[in-house]
Amino acid sequence: MTYTQKQAEPEIFEILRLLFRYTIHRLNLQHILFFLVLVTFDIGDAVTGAIMMDAKGIGAEYNFIIRYVYENHGLAGLIAVKLWFIIIPLMIASIVNKQSYWLINGILVSLIIAGTAAIQANLQALMGVPFTDPTDITLLYIKMLVILGTAGSIIDDHIAKNTTSAVNT
Repeated sequence: MTYTQKQAEPEIFEILRLLFRYTIHRLNLQHILFFLVLVTFDIGDAVTGAIMMDAKGIGAEYNFIIRYVYENHGLAGLIAVKLWFIIIPLMIASIVNKQSYWLINGILVSLIIAGTAAIQANLQALMGVPFTDPTDITLLYIKMLVILGTAGSIIDDHIAKNTTSAVNT
């Protein structure tokens, strides 16, 4: 029995090593950004917002849609709604239109910035210290979306032109 256990251990480590190498080679920047959006904008903001609403009352949430969803469907519903209306459409867009890689990345970075700012504001409100106004967070998101989205679109157009000219020559 000891012999087979010792023999199985290297096989498990080899399988894990190969799985790790496969994952590392398959990941790209966009995968990492999607994960960070999930952690910050979706789960992080939803959890800290839920904790804040539980501690300070449902009226502590600025967004009436978020208040409604949390009141009627709880934390799981809030996370699901944010997934379905933000992350899933972006994933579909990135799969369907491969030529908008940098535009999607710009949108994702904007969501990460907004999610991080929302988490910080929720935690500050929970602790009772002055927090960033939700309108300012929304304006920050819109500014970043315009700047990074435009930059991403310019990069995508440049790459498409270079690809087209390389194919034609």
